[in-house]
Amino acid sequence: LLEIVDMQPQITYPDTAVTLCAQPGVTLDNISFRYSENAAWALKDVNLQITGGGRIAVIGETGSGKSTLVHLLVRFWNPVSGHIRLADEDIRNLSEAQLRRSISVVSQQPHMFNATLRDNLQIARTEAGDDALWAALESARLKGFVESLPRGLDTWVGEAGKLLSGGQARRVALARAMLHDAPLWVLDEPTEGLDTITEKKLMQTVERKTMDRTLLLITHRLVDLDWMDHIVMLEKGRIEAQGTHAELLEHNAHYAALHMRITP
Repeated sequence: LLEIVDMQPQITYPDTAVTLCAQPGVTLDNISFRYSENAAWALKDVNLQITGGGRIAVIGETGSGKSTLVHLLVRFWNPVSGHIRLADEDIRNLSEAQLRRSISVVSQQPHMFNATLRDNLQIARTEAGDDALWAALESARLKGFVESLPRGLDTWVGEAGKLLSGGQARRVALARAMLHDAPLWVLDEPTEGLDTITEKKLMQTVERKTMDRTLLLITHRLVDLDWMDHIVMLEKGRIEAQGTHAELLEHNAHYAALHMRITP
């Protein structure tokens, strides 16, 4: 334990915050990253611009670098080269508290604490009352399930949320993001494990909730992406193509084939 306590953290933050605008854009400037010196590049020379209030989807197969993009944006690691800017400010200049306040994140494997549903939701907003919690659960398509539980919001979810299915845990995480409601939303496969009808309804809710927010949606499914301002295709850590849904359907055979695969 003492060895762990004495370890120097790989990521350090400044103590003071900087001024950010209400609708921050995101810039990835020539980002490259790999998990060890001899590993293959998880991301290589990635350039991406999201204007404030813009909504961008990043798509790609497993291993294309989508989740690595999220990890760098929230500073689990720093890029090997390049810069990430939030509202034109390098994120390395943001204090940890400011960075966390600025981004609502739903990760692929959202952590559930061995506590009640209420506790797990109020992590996002400690002062949130029952009305706000139930509204967030309804938006996340989870209200009916929680109402069916004998203890409702006071139900314990177990170690790492083992009493919840993967889809339910993901929707609890999405409800947390709605409660947090930061200027920038980063959603990593938010509908994974859901049936088609629930997935469609949930994406419609996300569309409404992010009308005046900046959104980065990470997904491998091309479901209802026509409302996104821009779509980026990642392949083996590099940007293969980008454009609107209509542009990619017309001009990119790979995108058109992926879309046809999931279209009834």
